[in-house]
Amino acid sequence: MYWLGPFEYRNKQALLDGLKMYLRTAPLGRVTHQVAIQKLHLLLALHPDADRKIGSGVDHFRIVRNELSGRGFRLVRPDGSEETFSYTKCINGVAQSAYGKACEALRFAVRPQLDAFREQLIFPARCAISGEPIVHPNDLHVDHRTPFWRLLIQFCQAHQVDLSALQTTGNGMSLALVDRGITDAFVTYHLKHAKLQASCRTANLRKGGSEAPLVGPSKQRT
Repeated sequence: MYWLGPFEYRNKQALLDGLKMYLRTAPLGRVTHQVAIQKLHLLLALHPDADRKIGSGVDHFRIVRNELSGRGFRLVRPDGSEETFSYTKCINGVAQSAYGKACEALRFAVRPQLDAFREQLIFPARCAISGEPIVHPNDLHVDHRTPFWRLLIQFCQAHQVDLSALQTTGNGMSLALVDRGITDAFVTYHLKHAKLQASCRTANLRKGGSEAPLVGPSKQRT
């Protein structure tokens, strides 16, 4: 998996494909969708020349036609100056950020809740997205009605947590926050606020790509 802030993708290529499709289909001009803006800020911060690109700050983003071919992203600073940036340079060769590692660690922390939900299901279960029956456990995804990334943002706002400032330990499935208190607080928050549902694999993947690719390409699910 690949994390762009709190947004989860199957891998880097899934994010690259989503960005390519978004540029191809979104209207030219100023980007106004709030989730898209958030993702562009996260993306720009990964650019190897981010400090110079950002300069005095970012007032807004625009989608423009490149002089040679295709479309691209352009940032507009508060003073009106503009700068293009390559989304491929933002993604390729960049190690996972501290923010991304913290998000992934918290997802692992609540996995027992998802496993418990899965265990209590009786097959055939009904897909909450398509209404179709789920006959085999291999076709089942445990899905969040409110996307996981949104729950995580709400938790951070409520508890004044800065995920980018947190340290992690371990790797793979053993990845965890060093601060156990924040992990325990999120596990409790997730237990109280997360609404889990059964969905079939194909419907859940379609849901992940049903919106404009930059706005909703990430799984935004379990």
